[in-house]
Amino acid sequence: MSTVWGKAASRGLGRRPLLILCACLRLCSTSTDGRGGGSPWAEHYGTKSRYRAVEGGGEDGPSPWRPPARCVQLHLSGLIRHGTRYPTSRNVPRMAEAHRLVKERADTGLGLVRDLAAWRMWYDGRMDGRLHHLGASEMAALAERLSAGFPRLLRLRSRETERLQFFTSSKHRCVNSTLSFIRGLDGASGPGPGGRWQVDDGLLRFYDTCQKFIRQVENNDTALYQVDKFKQGPEMGRVVGKMAKKLGVSPDAISVDVVEATFYLCTYEFILKGIVSPWCDLFDKKDAEVLEYLGDLKQYWKRSYGYKINGLSSHKLFQNIFQYMDQTIEENERNQTISHPAVLRFGHAETLLPVLTLMGYFQDERPLLASNFEEQRNRKFRSGRISPLAANLILVLYQCHEAQSLGEKYKLQLFLNERPLPFPQSGKLVSDYDEVKNHYQHLIDTLKFSNICDDSNCYNFIFFLVLILLFIAYF
Repeated sequence: MSTVWGKAASRGLGRRPLLILCACLRLCSTSTDGRGGGSPWAEHYGTKSRYRAVEGGGEDGPSPWRPPARCVQLHLSGLIRHGTRYPTSRNVPRMAEAHRLVKERADTGLGLVRDLAAWRMWYDGRMDGRLHHLGASEMAALAERLSAGFPRLLRLRSRETERLQFFTSSKHRCVNSTLSFIRGLDGASGPGPGGRWQVDDGLLRFYDTCQKFIRQVENNDTALYQVDKFKQGPEMGRVVGKMAKKLGVSPDAISVDVVEATFYLCTYEFILKGIVSPWCDLFDKKDAEVLEYLGDLKQYWKRSYGYKINGLSSHKLFQNIFQYMDQTIEENERNQTISHPAVLRFGHAETLLPVLTLMGYFQDERPLLASNFEEQRNRKFRSGRISPLAANLILVLYQCHEAQSLGEKYKLQLFLNERPLPFPQSGKLVSDYDEVKNHYQHLIDTLKFSNICDDSNCYNFIFFLVLILLFIAYF
């Protein structure tokens, strides 16, 4: 064997097998993380996590759907985040900036720098968050699993498919996720592309029109104070310092935006191509944990418990879910055909997180702050586990036989990412529908919360201005 190796080396071929061997060892060394599916840091990718990287995810395991005893499926209500997508036009320029920094300022004497400089920047703004083919497959596969779990609700005869209702955000990744889901039902011997679908941004992009949220959070320069403080804190400082050393540049040359963009490059190369990119070599596990926390801070303060309006802004969507279930019960009590056995809504992480917040899920005893990174290592609020790409919240309403009362006749189950989710008021996996509705009655009450998004300060200012103008005109 040594003779053969020597002859290969003399022909200039000895280096090639060595490089191949190193590459294989690299891939093998990063394939031991069962949760990450191959990437050493995949469990820390936040809302850009692969669906199958979610703890307890249901892509490859046994069916999680277990109906209550002596109960039949009556209605399914779903809130689904779009599937795996390309980076948005907002992030692509930052990723290109990180690549330019490496090519123009980093130390080319370093092997890692040469690898990064040789990498081709293939992302561009035209991608703008469009659904990747993997995302389409995720939606189709989810449809097949739901159809298998709830055939009574999703496997309708061709003439009944109009009873299925689909709502989607206007973003192309959501529209295409909806269509892919419908095609998945067709592949599962379901209704095919017949179900009714419509764009409803008021329902699924409520944060774009909720004036109180826009004023208090979206357009408030101080709303993300904790995020900005963490960016300037010691944890991020150490990440910047280590990256600067690996690139052979001054830490002053690296902004936090560049660090985030570099981590995005590592993330997207894995979730879109399934490879561990050299960009990942700029980080270690501790760095990934810090960057995950930075992302969670953003989601916490902008979409979740950081401000009360974050959860309340989703109240119309929350009411919509219960309105369909109430309608189903009313029709069933009258022995009428159920108008909508299933209603599926396709939105964003920004759609799902506020709803789960409104319902009281994943709330830590102490808020996420710039100063308590170490304390929050075991936090409940992990956005990547709650709302990865293709995340889904499924509510299933059942009619149960041998019930002693009307309250016991209808029961409800919740599933998050295809795993049972206990009800916060009881901790039970199956609950009487009336019990759940009573727990959330203050949120379901339309009249009480019809003006939750009205910006009273704005209206008061306009009213005061009108009074001044009338006073001036009169006198």
